[in-house]
Amino acid sequence: MVSNLVNDFLRGDFSKSTYVRRARELVPVLKARARKQWQHPKIFDETVADLQDAGFFQMLQPRRWSGGETTPIESFEVATILSEADASVGWVVGVVGIHSYHLAFFDERAQEEVWGSNPKTLISSPYAPGKAVRVDGGFILNGRWSFSSGGDHCAWTFLGANVEGEENTATARMSGLPTYTFLLPRADYQIVPNWDVHGLRATGSNDVIVKDAFVPEHRTLKWEQVLTNTAPGLRRNDGLLYRLPFFQIFSRATQAPSALGALKGMVQAFIDFNANKVSRHGQHIGQNPAATLAVAECFSHIEEMKSQVYKNYARVIAEAEGGLPVPIDARRQFRFQGAQIPPRCARHAAELYRISGGNAIYESQEFGRYLNDLMAIQTHQLNNYQLHANAWAGTLLGDENAARNYYA
Repeated sequence: MVSNLVNDFLRGDFSKSTYVRRARELVPVLKARARKQWQHPKIFDETVADLQDAGFFQMLQPRRWSGGETTPIESFEVATILSEADASVGWVVGVVGIHSYHLAFFDERAQEEVWGSNPKTLISSPYAPGKAVRVDGGFILNGRWSFSSGGDHCAWTFLGANVEGEENTATARMSGLPTYTFLLPRADYQIVPNWDVHGLRATGSNDVIVKDAFVPEHRTLKWEQVLTNTAPGLRRNDGLLYRLPFFQIFSRATQAPSALGALKGMVQAFIDFNANKVSRHGQHIGQNPAATLAVAECFSHIEEMKSQVYKNYARVIAEAEGGLPVPIDARRQFRFQGAQIPPRCARHAAELYRISGGNAIYESQEFGRYLNDLMAIQTHQLNNYQLHANAWAGTLLGDENAARNYYA
């Protein structure tokens, strides 16, 4: 049973995970590239090749398509470890990897088109709503979408859209989602290289433009089908991973692990930079209460936040295996706990940077890169923990409408 492996993970024992071992082995390689990588607006080709060789993009892909079909705990741990070296790498692994998970819910013909000749084919996004028109056999899609992370390395993309004249269905509308996700090949869209930013610089999250692209019906999927477990792909992809609540996986694939890893990398950089230093007043850094408290809190809170996420994953996995149901209030709680991770990490990073001293501001040091990445990670809309607090705690406080426009 998967629960036996999960019990190991909850104790922090990932010795049986080949993916985690490969991630740890790749960290020194990524660290050696990190400073040069910071100057480039997309992940190096050699890094993507390393990630492909390790199978990281395929962790949540069905086994029948040569994927790992592993647990979300493993994929979260891998993205966290990679982000210790470079948050952009962990981010792209999380974003692109979750698309392999999403494609498993599509019509079998769409899966065949993407993975039939090469199961390591990658898919980008974004899902923000554009506009489509229904025509015979499918749809015509037009628009411009921003934040297509890792898109330069992908042969396909997911794009969200509403369809003119068709009302968005209830569950998707509650979730703030468009009606459909559209799957397009690289020939049907243009990447606009406009990623000139302060943080997550190597993610290459450029804009995407689509002009009058025809998308056949089988390459579309209603969010309503995903959220109500009626997606066509579930007829063949019926393993435990695809029976878990979709947004309990999707919402924590990128932001939280990237933030936790980046903060851990920043703390280690702080230790490496300051170890055995003595201040001009003769005080050893190990006796500086600001430094010791910052390091202790960072490491402690990283473990606390990760442990909470893994416990939450374990509960939904146990339910899928036939255990106790997870109440909707608990699922709202899980969304809140995951969403607050990046802002918490960013606050810890700001304090580390403050006490690092004047030498930390030089480009030759790693502190600024980690700090800028964390500041960027926390801005993603999935980190709106106030929204999740309203839905979770608002209902506990008796407001029956608090979660009306919310899905967990």
